[in-house]
Amino acid sequence: YNPFYTYNFQIFNFIIFPLEEIRKMKSSINNYYCNEVNIFDCFEYYQRNELMQGDNSMWCKVCKQNSPANYLTKLYSSPYYLILILNRGKGNIYNVKLHFQEIIDIGKYVPMKQNPNLFYQLYAIVTHLGPSSMSGHFIAFCRSPIDNNWYKYNDSQVNLIGNFYNDVHEFGCPYILFYERQGS
Repeated sequence: YNPFYTYNFQIFNFIIFPLEEIRKMKSSINNYYCNEVNIFDCFEYYQRNELMQGDNSMWCKVCKQNSPANYLTKLYSSPYYLILILNRGKGNIYNVKLHFQEIIDIGKYVPMKQNPNLFYQLYAIVTHLGPSSMSGHFIAFCRSPIDNNWYKYNDSQVNLIGNFYNDVHEFGCPYILFYERQGS
């Protein structure tokens, strides 16, 4: 058997993280049920090695048939704006808590970078209150580029946020996180 590699480079600015699958993976690794994941668990899951077999096998150009294959996703570039979409599973049930930070370093997930650190700063969040995407209410939080404060946008109401961790991080369920690359 002579394995070969196929590369498929795509320009991106968003990643979809399946939170329920990430929670299940984290639970199986830790041998206990957990309903919390952090943003770095999401990046680890996204870049895991996945065996594609059966109905998910891949077409082999050499043997001219569907064959089992290892599928691996790597980030080889970093967009200026990074949008993280949090898919919560069938019906987008909101039972997985996500821990995220205002500033993240994804340098270890981008091997071909110029700088060992690759910092992104959070500038907006779409959150959800309610049991599923079919029932509830969406609210946005945005950091102002003018005064650097966080604001809560709830329909026609706009309110200044006093404490990011208490008023934003612990509010509802994040649905989309918007990050901006820092530095050059």
